[in-house]
Amino acid sequence: MPKNDQLIRESVERYDRERDRYVKLAGRVADICRAVVDDHAIRAQVTSRTKSVKSFEGKVRRRVDLKNYENVDDVFRDIGDFSGVRIALYQPEDEWRAVTVLEDRFCGPVDGRVDVDKKDKFNIEEKKFYKATHCQVHLPDEDCVEDYENLLGAECEIQVCTIMAHLWNEIEHEIAYKPESGGPSGVELGLLESLGYLTRSGDALIERLLEANVARMTNQVGDFMDMHDFVARLRDSFHQVSFAQNVGRAYDDARKLGLNSIEDIEKNLGPDALDYEKARDKILAFNQYLRRRDRVELQLNPKTADLLMIGMLDAYVDKIIKFHRGGPDKGKPSLIFHVAKAYKEFTETSGGSMAR
Repeated sequence: MPKNDQLIRESVERYDRERDRYVKLAGRVADICRAVVDDHAIRAQVTSRTKSVKSFEGKVRRRVDLKNYENVDDVFRDIGDFSGVRIALYQPEDEWRAVTVLEDRFCGPVDGRVDVDKKDKFNIEEKKFYKATHCQVHLPDEDCVEDYENLLGAECEIQVCTIMAHLWNEIEHEIAYKPESGGPSGVELGLLESLGYLTRSGDALIERLLEANVARMTNQVGDFMDMHDFVARLRDSFHQVSFAQNVGRAYDDARKLGLNSIEDIEKNLGPDALDYEKARDKILAFNQYLRRRDRVELQLNPKTADLLMIGMLDAYVDKIIKFHRGGPDKGKPSLIFHVAKAYKEFTETSGGSMAR
């Protein structure tokens, strides 16, 4: 049997044996991505996929003569997209936010950091419109426990792009990328070009639509409709920062506390809760306390919705501790439980506000 044929066969057999691991990795990374975009009020659809055995074999065959693989390990090092997750955003402006939070949440192959590759191949002459950011990630060690222990060091590719860009990327890949199809005709290329322009203009229209939606919600009164309404109406109070960041936990706890409107927040937390400078100063003082006690992992971020979270901690720390205590039926206590416990200690030792 020729060397390359044997290498292909051995590689395919190994991938067939290990594919379940990559299915599990894609599912776990997708679940984390859904939580991440929700917590930062990023409008997006998250999907995952695992390369099929047939697709894997086809990719190895296309590359084997060009890459001069010596062994199966070389094949697996080169083909790193066994597990894939896509975050399809509603608007282009959220791409940098999504990538930033992914860098914070995951680790990766470059000195432990996520490998980020921003691809924008807009080229009219070549009829190219591909646009996406590719992130190669690993699960942090603390995620690789119990059922996920065998995912330690396994690599997953996360693609971040707009829904409109995803449309063009997928259709172009299906029609133009696979050489066995003989390549696209002139008519196909012309239609792909027209679709490319439509997707780019579609991105701009969606962005304008969502801006109009935010403007309308900003002027609403009464109860918050959802997290995006919550962000829109509180953004004026905290316009100096990216209030959508970390907003998930602030929104969830606000609902649990019955803070369902701006009026509820002002009535129950007091006017200081929506004062940017006072909220920021409270966070900075709390963070300084945490640093002195070597508990920096509990610090709040004064450039995010933590500005409202500190007001809720100030007024309702005991209730927040109770919400997040965990237990036999609720799982482990969440991070905010430990933050709230530390904040209670801080107020008791520093003579800060007394929680209700």
